[in-house]
Amino acid sequence: MTTSNSEHSPLLGLAIEDDRHHNQYHAPKVIDGARRNVSWALVLSGVCVVATYLLLLTTPTNNNNNGTIPLHAEYEEAGRSFLSPFRSNALKSSSSSKSSSSPKYTKVQTLSFQIYTGGAPAFVVDESTGEEERNHECEGLHSYGRPETSEKLQCYLGLEDTAEDVKTRLTIMQDAVEKAYTISSKDDSALKIFLAPEFFFRGVNGAFGLLREEEEDEINGGCSDICQILRGLEMLVADKRFEDWLFLFGTVIASEVLDDDGNRVKNDDNADDDDDGFDYQFYNFAPLYKGFDPAKSKRIGKNFIVPKRYVSNADFLSPVRDLTNRSIVMELLEDKNHDHTDDQTVMNPHANGHHRYDNEMWAQYKDELSSWGYNMIEYGWFYMDGISFSVEICLDHLVQRALMTYMADVVTGSKTLVPSSSSSSSTVRGRDDRVEWVGLPKRMAQISLVSSAGMDVDVSSLALADGGHMFLQDGLTGNVEPHSTYGQDDCKPNEYEFFGGSQCVKRTAVISATDVTFEYKLNKAFKDYDLYPASGHRSWKKMLSGVFSSTAYQPKL
Repeated sequence: MTTSNSEHSPLLGLAIEDDRHHNQYHAPKVIDGARRNVSWALVLSGVCVVATYLLLLTTPTNNNNNGTIPLHAEYEEAGRSFLSPFRSNALKSSSSSKSSSSPKYTKVQTLSFQIYTGGAPAFVVDESTGEEERNHECEGLHSYGRPETSEKLQCYLGLEDTAEDVKTRLTIMQDAVEKAYTISSKDDSALKIFLAPEFFFRGVNGAFGLLREEEEDEINGGCSDICQILRGLEMLVADKRFEDWLFLFGTVIASEVLDDDGNRVKNDDNADDDDDGFDYQFYNFAPLYKGFDPAKSKRIGKNFIVPKRYVSNADFLSPVRDLTNRSIVMELLEDKNHDHTDDQTVMNPHANGHHRYDNEMWAQYKDELSSWGYNMIEYGWFYMDGISFSVEICLDHLVQRALMTYMADVVTGSKTLVPSSSSSSSTVRGRDDRVEWVGLPKRMAQISLVSSAGMDVDVSSLALADGGHMFLQDGLTGNVEPHSTYGQDDCKPNEYEFFGGSQCVKRTAVISATDVTFEYKLNKAFKDYDLYPASGHRSWKKMLSGVFSSTAYQPKL
């Protein structure tokens, strides 16, 4: 999405940058113009007095002529548990409207990568005959399975040589980033956000394996597939052109086998047996980066890992070997001699009662991540150059992970600490790149990010400040135009529902003498750009071949 009209968030000082005319859906207003008649509200009801007072405590005061507050002022309010040096700087810079310091970014532009990241269908319809036939993309693979949400067979796509698989996926991601840069705003006061969907990095077996140390030493010079993914992304963002960019590169799916003592063991042909005494761990995490100029800045505070907490019933396929009608499936595939020993597809953890990813193991890997220069965003909240963010992966958004963290933090005394990254050229002038651990923002998130595969913006899950924006990119419905409905769900008669592969929703709080509500605005001003041409040696089907299915839709920015 690129957004020349500047739509300002009245209380946060951010704008959505657009080089086209806006075509936005405005939620109908349910409140009349008597918002400021507080005295009348006092006469109406003591209950209204209390409710209005409590809500006003969390509503930013507008003291500026232009209706905005600088980002560093929001940062100061958020600092319930700030380390003192950073807090004092924030106080100093926001104590006067004449301060020389100013927010690094006043606008934001999202560049969403639309690419289908789901499983490839085992059967497709021949357009010329109208008959169903086997999908050639799955032929020769042993990664067939069935999603819990459908009776139709699918297969994981990927290259048997996992190193080549990673290289191919990184090449596609690099092409998408280069395309995004070409069409992006070059205004250095605009933060550019590159957003990719869930499951971009998953491999032919449904997950990349975490290797034992001795195995890593033997492969790729001591750098495993996961290591190669992270190194490739690190190199991609280390570019002067991307100093004002934030990247959420979809997610990486990983698994490992542990023995009874918690040590990694080698994945073998019996890795799915229930009585082998091994423990199987699954991970789904998003690599998040801030771009930087390596000639004048360090990588400190630029690399983050965002773990997904909840396993969805759509996250994995149930392998053919685990299906009760396996013989029927083999007959459909015309492969009665399917060799079970060749099938190293990971089990479906959700179908086996495993409804949470094994994030406890991340705690054991903190030192290892730190040695690689990474910080973990454990609670779905972080700051970047003074802007407050929440970030969620698919189902975590629906179950209100960011919102629940915020609410739990409030009732437990505001002790939760989250990473805050600032660069030497950010709001806090003259300081080196660094990461500090600070309190959650009092006014929730100025920007919320969701990387998903089968998810939409859910209004009941939003943890947005007044005038804040949520950006979502989906990997299953990337070609669906953004749209919304109101009151069409019988279970939610007074709520908005949002749909589309790329979604941008703004939420505004409204307090009147008679009611308190939220208003929503869906930004439909998306302009599509093809990532690859339809034909030629770099056609999109050729570039995606082997790692992503071309049966759904063409990849776009």
